[in-house]
Amino acid sequence: MNKRLKTFLTVAFSVLLAVILIGLSVSGIDIEKTIKSLQKANYFWVMLSVALGITAYWLRSQRWRLLLEPMGYKVTAKNSFIAVCMNYIWNLLIPRSGEIARCTSLYALDKTPVDKSFGTVISERVIDFLCLIIVAILAFLTNIDLIQRLLKNIIETRKGHQTESSNLKLYIILTSIIIIAGLLYIFRNRIKQTAIYPKIRMFLYGIRQGLKTIFQLKRKKEFIIYTILIWIFYYLMTYVVVFAIPETANLSPAIGLYLLLVGGIGMVIPASGGIGAYHAAMRLGFIALGFSGEVGLTFAFLVHTPHTFIALGLGLISFIMAYFEKRKAIQKLP
Repeated sequence: MNKRLKTFLTVAFSVLLAVILIGLSVSGIDIEKTIKSLQKANYFWVMLSVALGITAYWLRSQRWRLLLEPMGYKVTAKNSFIAVCMNYIWNLLIPRSGEIARCTSLYALDKTPVDKSFGTVISERVIDFLCLIIVAILAFLTNIDLIQRLLKNIIETRKGHQTESSNLKLYIILTSIIIIAGLLYIFRNRIKQTAIYPKIRMFLYGIRQGLKTIFQLKRKKEFIIYTILIWIFYYLMTYVVVFAIPETANLSPAIGLYLLLVGGIGMVIPASGGIGAYHAAMRLGFIALGFSGEVGLTFAFLVHTPHTFIALGLGLISFIMAYFEKRKAIQKLP
């Protein structure tokens, strides 16, 4: 398939999914009531959430530098931050493309090989996945009744939209995976003789080297501190927004863990920038809390929309900064 066509189809699918999910999240909602809630909200807490989010970006970029050090690459704080901002804006434009964009941006700025930096990004993802599991466990322990209610709501919603062909699609996907795996095994010797095979092998080697860096860290304590701080800031940037809405201002810190988990589930869905998916998840999450769907949607807009604009703004600024950094590098050449 043509690369441009594949990119177009990926973007089209994610945008279509976002539109469908937005439609589902506002279905049966009193839009006027939601707009009034947004107008009455205390935006001090929203701005504080944005500040916490930007700080989390910075902390993530500094943690990344620690992972690159064992491979001999001393990336500047500014360049790593630019690359991380590129990650977020590209994820908004093309879902799941941010990681590659981050690594290619860093290569353009600091000449750090993409395969090796990509390996460290995978290491980050593994660590963050483990952190999400810890958040899920804490949320479950502190909000067991809520989690049960949420799961019940999700199951009921799924049953309401499930089609008869869902099982057939699953069988087709599994069969296709088995066939592809079998063909790769049968023709493995021929594949090794192709021109692209050495490149793939080198790329996988670079990823392996990147993954190994987590065990070779010279500053393990710093890495752990950065990771804890990143997730504390993720938690706070979600929780502080409850104070922006009068109906939710009395929610406990334990509920903040529940909301972080619900939001995380929404962001896993491959909709463009989590648009629609986050809103639908929060609507279900707040209904489980005993609030109306309008309150859940208001909360989702107050958290998601400002952070989406921040990702776009920081990404555009990073594009400009990267352009000038590359021009400086070219001027220094003899």
